[in-house]
Amino acid sequence: MLRWTCVLIVCLWLGVAHAANSHETGIGSKPGLKATSCPCGMSKKGRIVGGTKALPNEYPWMVMLVEGDSRDVMCGASIINTNVAITAAHCTHYLSRYTKLNVIAGTSDVNKPGQVVPVSRWIEHEKYNSPQYDAARTINDISLLLLEKPLEFNPNVGPVCMPNGKYDIENQWVKLIGWGQLGGYLPPTRDLMETDVKVLPFKTCQSKFPLKTPQTQICTQAPGKGGCMGDSGGPVTYLDPKTNRYTLVGLVSFGSGNCDPIVPTVMTEVSAFLPWIKSKINTLGCQKVKGKKRKNLVLGG
Repeated sequence: MLRWTCVLIVCLWLGVAHAANSHETGIGSKPGLKATSCPCGMSKKGRIVGGTKALPNEYPWMVMLVEGDSRDVMCGASIINTNVAITAAHCTHYLSRYTKLNVIAGTSDVNKPGQVVPVSRWIEHEKYNSPQYDAARTINDISLLLLEKPLEFNPNVGPVCMPNGKYDIENQWVKLIGWGQLGGYLPPTRDLMETDVKVLPFKTCQSKFPLKTPQTQICTQAPGKGGCMGDSGGPVTYLDPKTNRYTLVGLVSFGSGNCDPIVPTVMTEVSAFLPWIKSKINTLGCQKVKGKKRKNLVLGG
């Protein structure tokens, strides 16, 4: 059932062409002017990208969601803390409660070992809705994965930063990562891929999809890049210039049914669901500390 659902609610296609305005992301490990409440969102090393293979374990918050002992990636997910990951509701909605799910952390290569941790249960948004024959009306596409045992944090495994409010990121570049297909008729990649796409104005999104207000979704687009199988639920991150840390702003939700990159990809906007997340797990993970700046900080070098 899940495979059929993913055909309808597509994921992220990582095109091979460089975006004309791709931004430099090689500074995601240096501290910014503002602190975070705990270490988060640190890439091990970055670069200017446009649909390329990520460096080994470059994004420690990224995990695979798989069924049982399989290494076929159902969806992507992001680490909030040692006990919780976050993904899209359509990744879990059609599963039986007896389905054995695992997350695999600490590897960017599907064929290499990582930390395999069972999912004890998942919490979908109560008002998640995705009409069977009209994926464009999908709403509240968010799910929390509660882990059976804690992840062991290390340089290859760690949390993404969570937003502490809505980000003004229209016309800004954000990063998509995942193990999905490289095109509508191509197999999934075995290596984690990354690409940069631009967040479209919400009115532009509404002209293409029946998105509702108040806003709980964003959409992205870039030349040669769009949606495809395998990356649903995966992270859309923004390199916050104040913290210099990657912050989770979206979850891949839906796009073109045939992976056409001309069609924007729609994401669940994470900031719209902060109260819901807090109500379910009593935490919002690591966030930018409001009103505080680092002292005696020298950037550069």
